[in-house]
Amino acid sequence: MTVKKVMLFSIVGFLVTAIIFGGVFYFAVYKTPEKTVKEVKTFSYPIGELYSNVKDSRKILKANVVIETLDEKIQGKLEPNKSKITNSILEVLRSKDESSLAGEKGQQALRTEVLKAVKQIVDSDKITNVYFVEFIVQ
Repeated sequence: MTVKKVMLFSIVGFLVTAIIFGGVFYFAVYKTPEKTVKEVKTFSYPIGELYSNVKDSRKILKANVVIETLDEKIQGKLEPNKSKITNSILEVLRSKDESSLAGEKGQQALRTEVLKAVKQIVDSDKITNVYFVEFIVQ
């Protein structure tokens, strides 16, 4: 092989390698699909203010409860069952003593329990959360 052929094959090999690595780099960096965060629309259904005695205490709990849903049509199922939902929430609240209501962990556990009680009345996976807009123990 002559020196010219070796140089020609070297240059061609270098160019092919550069094009391949350039293409891989371009598609890896610039052509990755952007991860778009799809905004989930939620709807709120207010239960209202609820008052309950705290178990084994002379204190009273005041809670303003809101139910969050993913579907506006679920609110049509919540409205006729509002008295059942309110009663169920009050039963859960009355079963709690001061120590179980204290702190963030206590309120999170209570929210989970209230959510479970609401889902027993209105069986739907579109009910996502329960919020205490106001939570006072006096």
